[in-house]
Amino acid sequence: MAQTIGARIARIARRENGNHACAHGGYFSSCVNNDPHEEWCADFARWVWSQARVLYMDELTPGAGSFGEYGRKHGTGPHKKPRVGDAVIFNYDRGSYAAHVAIVVRVFPGGDIASIGGNEVTGHLQTSYVHRDVYSGETKFSPYWNYSISGYVSPVEDDMPYTQKQILKLVKQGVAAELSAGGTKDEILALVKQGVAAELSAGGTKDEILALVKQGVAAELNAGGTGIDGKLDTLLKRVPEPPPPAPPAADRTGMAPAAAPGADGAAPPA
Repeated sequence: MAQTIGARIARIARRENGNHACAHGGYFSSCVNNDPHEEWCADFARWVWSQARVLYMDELTPGAGSFGEYGRKHGTGPHKKPRVGDAVIFNYDRGSYAAHVAIVVRVFPGGDIASIGGNEVTGHLQTSYVHRDVYSGETKFSPYWNYSISGYVSPVEDDMPYTQKQILKLVKQGVAAELSAGGTKDEILALVKQGVAAELSAGGTKDEILALVKQGVAAELNAGGTGIDGKLDTLLKRVPEPPPPAPPAADRTGMAPAAAPGADGAAPPA
């Protein structure tokens, strides 16, 4: 059974725990020339979502507040109930700014959550890394972070429960089963033949088709400015003149046979 998108996101985030900003060459723009150059918590969070094939990733930026904007645009947050795979945002101003963002990887029965986020622990770009934290998931001031938890933003996913590869396989299996079913191909051919025969035998069908063709040709030939006459003249001019007729063959005496009465070159009958 295919993993849910939340499970995929959590699995991907866990694999990155302990990595620095330049892992994999950087999480989007977290690293340039092997050197961290910006606050990269949002870079990490959007990288994880993109690896899980979340939709509309082009709307997310290196700014943590872009997750809040994403949720408001698509109706997926910020909300108060955390789910695995959500982005948790801190000190969000309901606009474009948030102080931090991380990925929820577990929700405990008592209300605590575990999150994994980038650019954590040290507060310095050169030494900060991806870290797992466990704390209360209530949307209020968090003494663990010294920030307020503003809410959770869920990813937008495709509602289709199957991957493209699985869909193609199902279609092929269905078509093969349908074609191999007893009488299926014969039934389809019979229906097509019946439909064509019924159409051609319908009263006036063939006559109507011929009439329409004739009308169309006549209208085209009679239409002013079609240039058909001119084209015909051009074609005729390109046809070479026929060669003159060969002289009559001589007989064995070397004399040409007399022209038949009434033929060209002979005297007309009296």
